[in-house]
Amino acid sequence: MSPTAPAEAPGELARIREVLAIRPFRRLWLVLGISSLGDWMGLLAVSTFAASEVSGTVAKGLAFGGVMAVRLLPALLLGPVAGVVADRFDRRLVLVLCDLTRFVLFASIPTVGLLVAAPAVVVGWATFATFLIEAVGMVWSPAKEAAVPNLVPAGRLETANQLSLATSFGITPVLGGLLIAGLDGLVVLFGSAIPSWLHASDIALYFNAATFLANALVVWYAIREISGRNGHPQSAGALRTLLDGWSYVGHTRLVRGLTVGILVAFCGAGAVIGTAMFYARSLGGANATFELLFGALFAGFAVGIASGPVLVHDLSRRRWFGVSIALTGYSVALLAPAPHLAVALPVCFAAGAGAGMALLCGMTLLGGEVGDEVRGRVFAFVQTGARVVLLASIFVSSVLVGIGGSHWVRLGDVAFSVSTARVILLAVGIAMATAGALTLRQIDDRAGVPLLADLRAALRGRKR
Repeated sequence: MSPTAPAEAPGELARIREVLAIRPFRRLWLVLGISSLGDWMGLLAVSTFAASEVSGTVAKGLAFGGVMAVRLLPALLLGPVAGVVADRFDRRLVLVLCDLTRFVLFASIPTVGLLVAAPAVVVGWATFATFLIEAVGMVWSPAKEAAVPNLVPAGRLETANQLSLATSFGITPVLGGLLIAGLDGLVVLFGSAIPSWLHASDIALYFNAATFLANALVVWYAIREISGRNGHPQSAGALRTLLDGWSYVGHTRLVRGLTVGILVAFCGAGAVIGTAMFYARSLGGANATFELLFGALFAGFAVGIASGPVLVHDLSRRRWFGVSIALTGYSVALLAPAPHLAVALPVCFAAGAGAGMALLCGMTLLGGEVGDEVRGRVFAFVQTGARVVLLASIFVSSVLVGIGGSHWVRLGDVAFSVSTARVILLAVGIAMATAGALTLRQIDDRAGVPLLADLRAALRGRKR
């Protein structure tokens, strides 16, 4: 090495460089980034487009909310079937067909708006197209997740998942929002040069459609390795394939423990989301407090994904998974007695960090432990279950907190207000911490080694 050579990069940066040096994964990561950007832009642009087609606050609210709500239906109706498609057919072909379909559907939304004068028809088509787009996305996602372990060495799967999750939940949401805002600004700035019938949401949707066309071309021509099993379909019927996948989840101890842990984490996240607005009021704040809490949760999630592996070093990933869920649970429970925002913000950050680490660790373990022949169905089962649990938790917690409200409780001469939001957070946090302990007991691979001593050694960078 020459005297002027740069110092060796930290271990984590070196691992990231190693993963990105794998050309098929690097190209798939690029495709994932473009798809995630398209998804976030589509979520914002389609809803804004639908609301812009009608007048009146009630109609706009219904159009906006209707398009948002319909994105959730495919998970209930088509989620399990998506895994069968991912496992039975050439994954490269599945990804390409999904992206081409989304290209056509996204481009059709503003096109119908330009050709049809009836707002009801335009909003109706936008809603139906959104449903189809989300259904196609339910197939695309498990096919992509199932393909990643075939592109990177087993020892680098965690780093690959770090990059994927950080891109999907850290970079592209912010970039999508900035692009939408930038398009709005350009329309205002160059309004005279842009046709009056072309809105910022139209431009965003056409741009979004183009991203999926670009993805299809990249996957088809540049990532031939993604086919996995070279496209040989299974001989069993689709129903048998689906039932075998579910049976695998139920009867494989590690996969069952990981699945339950991930679903519990999403249940807790749903409870936090469902109670957040009422909880913000119990802190004496309003919308600004609500947004700060969500910002802390989102920032913690990103930091957990990015720095978790560096923090725990060589700690058993099974143990890390259980500890992450327990950390999330304890943090959610500690939100309940938080007296003001200054205390709630760091606790909320810790809850997000725990959830981010649990998701990263769970997805890595699933990708590394589940065989290729059933991996697509397992990922589809987990992703579908997570979405359903999240929605159910948001709905139930928001209804309960709305009904319960706040009540004054008197103990002797002392009277104080008890918020239902705080009671729910305490109960959910305790349940999550308990679930983390039970999950760890089920999947622990270092029986006989004290957990706290193992954790302290890992945090210090030592091996036990």
